[in-house]
This record gives sequence, C-alpha cells and structure tokens, in this order.
Amino acid sequence: MRLFSKAFFLTILIVSVVSAGSFGEAQGISTQEVSTTTAEIKSLLKTISTDSLKSYDNTLASFGTRHTMSDTLSSTRGIGAARRWIESKFQSFTKNDPNFKVYEDRFTLDKMPRISRPTTLVNVYGILWGKEGVSGRYVVISGHYDSRATDIMDDTSDAPGADDDGSGSSLAIEAARAFTTIHFQPDANIIFICFAGEEQGLYGSNHFASEARKKNMNIIADLNNDIVGAIKGGNGVVENNMVRVFSEGYKEITIGERKLNPEFIGYENDSPSRELARYIFTNAKQFLPTFKAQLIFRQDRFLRGGDHASFNKYGYAGVRFTEPNEDYNHQHQDVRVTTEMVDGKEVKVQYGDLPEFVDSSYVANVCRMNSLTAALLSVSPPAPTHAEMLVDKLEYGTRIKWDNPSHGKGIAGWKIYFRKTDEPFWSNYVFVNSSTDPVVEYNLKKLSKDDYIFGLAAVGTNGAESIPEAPLPGR
Repeated sequence: MRLFSKAFFLTILIVSVVSAGSFGEAQGISTQEVSTTTAEIKSLLKTISTDSLKSYDNTLASFGTRHTMSDTLSSTRGIGAARRWIESKFQSFTKNDPNFKVYEDRFTLDKMPRISRPTTLVNVYGILWGKEGVSGRYVVISGHYDSRATDIMDDTSDAPGADDDGSGSSLAIEAARAFTTIHFQPDANIIFICFAGEEQGLYGSNHFASEARKKNMNIIADLNNDIVGAIKGGNGVVENNMVRVFSEGYKEITIGERKLNPEFIGYENDSPSRELARYIFTNAKQFLPTFKAQLIFRQDRFLRGGDHASFNKYGYAGVRFTEPNEDYNHQHQDVRVTTEMVDGKEVKVQYGDLPEFVDSSYVANVCRMNSLTAALLSVSPPAPTHAEMLVDKLEYGTRIKWDNPSHGKGIAGWKIYFRKTDEPFWSNYVFVNSSTDPVVEYNLKKLSKDDYIFGLAAVGTNGAESIPEAPLPGR
C-alpha cells in the first residue's frame, strides 16, 4: 500500500457558540489573518457546484452495478469502470494544484464472509498535501463507491447506488475539485477518498485505517458520508435543511493502568468523535446558518454500519453524515416497479437506488459542511497534548495542565471550554494566553470539577482552533 511517502503519495474563526469574549480581542491573534481565512472559506463554499455533483452521481449510477465482486474489465459496466472513472476525475484536479496527488490502496481478499472468491479491492483517493507533510496531521473526507442489490452476493444485477453511496463518493470528488480550484493551502493534509467493499463488510475502510494505524498516521478526523442525497423519506417527510451526524462515545477510558467506564467520570458524551461532532455543529452554525448538523450520539443507525466505524476501531475520531429521513425502498433493493395497496388503493411503487431520488442541492450543502470542517481543521494548530484535570487534592476550583512542546510557537493561546454536566454543547470558555513554558497549568478558581465538563483547544495566531479535548483526571 503506497500511502506514506510524499512522492507516492479556519474555528478559525471559530467565532464560537460560547458567550464569553471575541477571539479577536485575545493577545496574539491577527484580525487580518482571520479576515483573510474567512474570505477563503467563503470562496471554498461558493465553489462547490450542484451541477458537478449531479453529473458525478449520474455517471456513477450509469455503470449499472458497482458491486465489489462485479466486472473489473469492462469500460462501461461494473466496479472496475467506476474505479477508473473516479481516478480519472481525481487526476484531472492535479492540473489545478500541484500539491494534489492521486493514489490507490489496492489489496486482495481471500474467500470470507460476503466475499465468495478471491477479490481485489481498490480504494481510490487524492491528497492535498499541506505544509506539515507526510509526518503531519491528516483530515479525511470519505464515501464508498461500491453498491449492492437486494441479494448482497448478487454481483450482476443492476445496483445503481445513486444515494448509497454515489452521493457520498460524488461529495468527496467535488470537495477535492473545490479545494484545488481555489488553491487552498492547508497546514495539515486533506485526504479525499472513495472506499470499496463497504457493503460487503467495511473491508476497504478497515484496510486503509488499519494500515494508517500501523504507520502511526496522525488522522485527526474522518468525515464519512454515506446516504447523503435524498430529502424525502419513506415516511413521507421532506427535509432539506439538516443532516444527521452520528458519533460514537467512549467504550472505556484508560487512566494510567486503570480502565474506567466513562460514566464513572461523566465523560460518556465527550469522546474524540463526539467532540468532533460538536466542532462540526459549531462551525456550521457560523458559516451555514440555514443548514444544520443534527448531532446523534450513537455510532450509527440500528442494523446498519458505515466506514467511520473502521476509523473508530483503530482509535481515530470519525463521524457519519446521513440524510435525516431515509427511504428503504431506495436502498439495497433490486430496480423494479410493483403494484401495491396503499391506503386502500392500488399504486405503482418504484424500488431501487436511482438518481431521480437524489437532490444535488442537498448534497451540495452536505459537501459544504464537510469542506468547511476540513478546511478549518487543516489550518488549526495541533491540539494540546497530555491534557489533565488535576484531582490530587480536595479543592473548590479546577486545575488543568497540558504539555506545550512548541513552547507557544504559532499559538495565540488556549481556550478552556466548560459546560454544565446536563448541557449538550460548550456554553462558555476562558482564554489562556500563549506561554513559553513546556508545561502550562491554569486554575479555574470559581469552577468546581464536580459540576462542569471541561474541554481544551489550542488557538492559532490566525484564530483557528483545534478540536476541544476533554482533559482526563490525573494526579
């Protein structure tokens, strides 16, 4: 897997949802840099094209089936044709920006559950290389390009997969086009990836995430998009102004040699994935006021799964974007029309995941939310390390300390967010100015650790913030 050599391979604003202060007033933050970054973000969001998304989705559906074990030799049908088309689209963006490179993650699976014969899978992706380079941070925007019919093993029948997950793959492709078109220059690297093998068991994403973990690749977020195209559900509800964002909680928390139930310290809703979800919500509220992120504090829907789970499995923060009201007649179904009784009348019912049920304007808004999040994270400073909430003695206030390996270089300071234990979002913060000390400690004298949840984020000189991290109890 050629993944980790470069040859092979702004929050900023975050004008926060909190009530205290403006970051522009904090020491070391450049209002000029903030203004410049804000303008660039707006340009990025404006560049995302509904027409492009519709064209991509129609093309993906036109390959008939993209089943993981379908034809790989035809130029017009099957997963091989789809994969080569996706790669050609990514390659076309290299002309826009020399820092954008295209890769394949190719591997072969032997016979296993939902794989009846040895099969080669190919994840196709592009990387917009940032200033941090190969050893730096990575933000991932993902979707899967394989599809399925009613029978999970049917690799020949039509399975256009326009919504599941042509919509997510189209989004990843369009995000790459938008970033390269405006020549966005990130610090962290941004990966735009279309996975194979999702329907058979998350095989593509599991391979990619496991290889990334073996190489200690610093992935700070996976923004996974799966079924993000329809605005009308099978329940008849039409909704086009929000997208669900699923995130998993902690399974357990390790403190020293102890493994704790997160509920023991009240951190059941403060895992890295849930902090990422709050980050998405906060920035969408600022930049996309008419399109909302609806946070769902579950890893995924019942009886379903997605590629973000592979990143969660290997210790990476990952979330899933999914439309608010799904129509199961248009998912995992053979393409057919039946006559059925509905409210006492015979009506014709269309089954199958067809392009006519995908709203490209809606996909564009989900793409903007992904792109906004990735852009902000890519220009934010690295998150504080070894953050601790000190519990070495009984006291009325709360002391928080963290490592400062850069000795404050490029950092304006830190925000210590806090909220009451029954609040879903950060409601306030205290700003701590940058320091040259290798370890920073701050005492919130009037806030009891018993009554609040805390989160710590680094703030760059341009105002860009890292994802807040809940400091673990320490002595």
